[in-house]
Amino acid sequence: MGQEIIKLLAIDLGASSGRVMLGTYAEGKVAVEEIHRFTNGPVETGGHLYWDVQKLFHEMKQGILAAAGKHGPLQSLSVDTWGVDYGFLDEQGELLGPPHHYRDQRMEGIAAALEAALSPEEQFKLTGNQSSPINTVYQWYTDLQANPQLQRDAKQLLMMPDLFHYMFSGVAVAEQTIWSTSGLLNPGSSAPADEVLHRLGLPVDLIPRLVPAGTVIGSLRPELQEELGSGPIKIIAGASHDTASAVASIPYGLDSSIILSSTPGSSIMHSTSNQSTPPTPSVLHGPMASAAFISCGTWSLVGLETAEPVLSDEACAFGFTNESCFGGTNRLLKNITGLWLLQETMRSWAEAGEPLSHQEAAELAAGLDRTQVRIAILDPNDPLFNTPGDMPLRIESYCIRTGQPVPQTRAEFICTILESLARSYARTIRELEALTGSPVSCIHMVGGGIQNKLLCQLTADATGKEIIAGPVEASAIGNALVQLTALGVIGAGEARAVVARSFAPVRYQPALTTIPSDQGGNYE
Repeated sequence: MGQEIIKLLAIDLGASSGRVMLGTYAEGKVAVEEIHRFTNGPVETGGHLYWDVQKLFHEMKQGILAAAGKHGPLQSLSVDTWGVDYGFLDEQGELLGPPHHYRDQRMEGIAAALEAALSPEEQFKLTGNQSSPINTVYQWYTDLQANPQLQRDAKQLLMMPDLFHYMFSGVAVAEQTIWSTSGLLNPGSSAPADEVLHRLGLPVDLIPRLVPAGTVIGSLRPELQEELGSGPIKIIAGASHDTASAVASIPYGLDSSIILSSTPGSSIMHSTSNQSTPPTPSVLHGPMASAAFISCGTWSLVGLETAEPVLSDEACAFGFTNESCFGGTNRLLKNITGLWLLQETMRSWAEAGEPLSHQEAAELAAGLDRTQVRIAILDPNDPLFNTPGDMPLRIESYCIRTGQPVPQTRAEFICTILESLARSYARTIRELEALTGSPVSCIHMVGGGIQNKLLCQLTADATGKEIIAGPVEASAIGNALVQLTALGVIGAGEARAVVARSFAPVRYQPALTTIPSDQGGNYE
């Protein structure tokens, strides 16, 4: 008799789209399959940006309905999302209103008042989080200043994945990896940062019971079981922050069977093996290995895992933040505006009647002879790029302001964005090496952005490091792995070995001659 097949749902919500993914585990390997994909994005009402929670919940239910009908029975589900955003529940457990989108500008007039009460340096020391107006602590403080009635009406604050877990199960908890993005927890801890809450007048009793990643919190509500024909699916608070899920899927130390060569004049893929599945490595290095990671999507998260939070003045000055990982380690990382720049650029072109597919964009960029064109280098985190709008016009404005050549063709715009991201990654890797006092040996790139092969190669060239790309569906795979540990199917220490057996990465080698990562732009 064959081994039991475990089926579960990993619901992965990004800032521009969401997916309901079927996770399957059998014979020591995990696989994911997209069941339902849907768009996501801010809704503007009254000059403010919000998330359409009811639409997102409806779309998630459609995915569960389809999965249960075709693949049931399902063991469990878990939701992971971006960080910092939240909703308030009232006395009856109802949502008080739609959650704000982190790109909403309501914090602009309030941030200075918060920082007068609690400086960015103090925030870093007390929470491990880099100060930012998008952080939960800023948003919550702003909401209370703008609407003091919330002190009376709000009874719980639920981060986005906690909110969806509550809507599925009726159980409210605060999962640690998502709350570690909030600026409201002690560093590396599941305890609220009492000093922060006290000095800002934020009521601690709105924070639900804090639980670690991989906690079974309940079952799908009976009325939803009937509606969706699914049976009693367990609801698991997994590594609810999408980056925490993505990092949980990184198979540190994996030997690859596929290499991309970058010898001058060549970009030919070649295989060192005819195997269709990756070899199982004899040694999987743990998260303390000198390998960095880049989780690449709308945002790019560049960092490495450490045993404890890094709270030095240098880490604060460099702009790093500390967030929790599944299993209790720490992510020392920097948030960099990522493929949002390209997404917004392509959206502007589409609205102007010149749509471009991702494949067409990749082909345009790959076809540009970059030796004949001087490519401008952007600072991806410049405030000019923070909000939705005409991104090509903003890029032009930035280039003029910084004395750089303005892109003239769509290929030049795309290459400007990709080269800028690669240079920003390289700078961050150098800062990590300076902070830790040890060199980074290689970089694991995961997430949807690694489907852009040029970005991966540019990153190898800019950093001078080997890039190990994969898996693509890192957040969904990590989500599924954490669920498997919560169900007792695998041990926490086995998760990365499962990934190593299940997915073959692609390696990118740096070019023999690389452009220094601080050349070509003045933002550094």
